[in-house]
Amino acid sequence: MGFSSILDLFRKDNWSNELVEKICTMLDLAADMYGYAVGVIVYDEPDDNPQEEIYNRDKKINVLQRQIRQRVVSRLATTSSRAEIPSALIFMNAVKDVERIGDYMKNLYEVRALMCDDPDRKVLQEYLVGRSRTIEDMFAVTAQAFSESDKEKANDIIQRARTLGSEAEKAIREVTRSDLVVCDAVCLVLALRFYKRIAAHMSNVATSVVMPVDLLDFHDEP
Repeated sequence: MGFSSILDLFRKDNWSNELVEKICTMLDLAADMYGYAVGVIVYDEPDDNPQEEIYNRDKKINVLQRQIRQRVVSRLATTSSRAEIPSALIFMNAVKDVERIGDYMKNLYEVRALMCDDPDRKVLQEYLVGRSRTIEDMFAVTAQAFSESDKEKANDIIQRARTLGSEAEKAIREVTRSDLVVCDAVCLVLALRFYKRIAAHMSNVATSVVMPVDLLDFHDEP
């Protein structure tokens, strides 16, 4: 049973609506973390308040994850309806992926500490600006796809994540064969790999809209 097949339950059931809102809040927090990290790494914006912009937001994501898990467990413990089991599994799966996105935001931001004193911004922007904009847009579309059970938007996220991942791997191979100084090359490879993983976890969230519960996260498997 896919997410869209229980959309009617979500619409009429307050506990499900509550959890959808919480997961979308988690995505919003991760998107804010992403904007700050990309600003610092790609655009050389001031790194004024990482504690608030990165680490405190990640703590909020973790708190929401625990709240969602507790709510799912308490719901299953107090209801006799087997029809709610698929939705519970979907929530548990989605919240895991969004929490991992938050972790990757910390990883991405911490690339800044490894960068050269005078990094090659031109090369960084050549490889990262377009992909940064793609991921920024994917955040909004992922939240819409999940909250509205929109199959078209979900399939768009899945395809874009697949394309970005493939392009990121190609770019990584190019960088490893380039004559960039070591710290520029290492930081660029790390950023590209984190971009790929961030997009992949958003794709996992999107699978809940279009895939049966037993195939969540396995949309690209034969």
